[in-house]
Amino acid sequence: MQSPRILAALLALSTVACAFAQTASEVNRKAFPSTLSAPKVYVIPMHGQMGTDIHPQPYKLIIADAKKAKPDLIIIELKSADIDNNFYLKNDDQKEAGQVHMEEYRDLVKSLREELRDVPQVMWIQDSVGFGSLMAFAWPDMYMTSDARLWGLQNVAKLAGGWSDPDVAAKMLAAWTGIGKGFLQQGGYPLELGDAMLLPEKTLSVKFEGRDSVWLPNTSGVWTVDSSKEATVNFNATTAEDTGLADGVADSLDDLMFLLGYREFENVESGRAIFTDYTEGWRKAYDRCVEWLESAQSVDEGIKGFGQRKSLFEKVISAMKQYPAVERRLQREMGVTRLQLEIEVGNIKKEIARSKNTGDNNGGGGGGNSRGLGGGGMGGKR
Repeated sequence: MQSPRILAALLALSTVACAFAQTASEVNRKAFPSTLSAPKVYVIPMHGQMGTDIHPQPYKLIIADAKKAKPDLIIIELKSADIDNNFYLKNDDQKEAGQVHMEEYRDLVKSLREELRDVPQVMWIQDSVGFGSLMAFAWPDMYMTSDARLWGLQNVAKLAGGWSDPDVAAKMLAAWTGIGKGFLQQGGYPLELGDAMLLPEKTLSVKFEGRDSVWLPNTSGVWTVDSSKEATVNFNATTAEDTGLADGVADSLDDLMFLLGYREFENVESGRAIFTDYTEGWRKAYDRCVEWLESAQSVDEGIKGFGQRKSLFEKVISAMKQYPAVERRLQREMGVTRLQLEIEVGNIKKEIARSKNTGDNNGGGGGGNSRGLGGGGMGGKR
């Protein structure tokens, strides 16, 4: 009999997958406006780290702004890569690798697709390696820049690792890959393609029927895309366009609009401005929080030090409330959560009150006297 923890995990994953499947029954592909010589175009950036930069917070504002702007066309501009292009430099910043929030990514796709469903939407990939590639497949109209990558979906299957029971491991793998394939279903892509991108042991080829690409879960097609059973399939722009996965290659917004049939267009910049303000805001707040937490480690002992430490922790808590991305990054990099800080502030308040009541200005042995956080990783690297 499986443990309640395992059953709960499977149920949670199944709920995510089923909820996505319900939204994927219709691709909802809108025709591009044909009677406008210069359509109004609204660009929605998806740049940076999945789970912090690409987070529901700015997109709520962007969706509301897009509704007011009433565009004729929406461009989803994706640039999110866990791995740098310059392999020989080995300068990947592992702190910037995407975070796992699959349900959140699903809900974000649903919000953009449904709340702006009356406006045709195009996915324009500038680079995607990691969980961002799930987002790429959630739109049926896909274009790429000439140096773009569409990689990294093997990370989804890796989420199922760590289970010693083979039966549980198999169920977890099925659940996680089911969620991943839900993104492809949302965009109208075949499951054979999803299997090859998610599972290393799957192969993939393509044949052509007129202008349509037919994906095959083996190597019997006209073009073998992936014959390896040790790695998932990855696409660059050339392969994606030649196989019909991508509708075209465009290195600038002007090029993209030309491919879509428009020589002129009006570019609405407000969505980009909202996104930039958000990403700059949370990242500045994160840097300040790191400084505050480090300062809290070196304050003086005694009641004065308690007050300083309490003030610094409260500043971090405030930043976490303003930007949930700050807490996510701090938890991964330093092992610090908002709950921990709130508990510590409560302990410090009790210690200050005790010190005042006893006249002990040097502090006693209460919980607030600790320079670290209980169970936390204050020694994490920046």
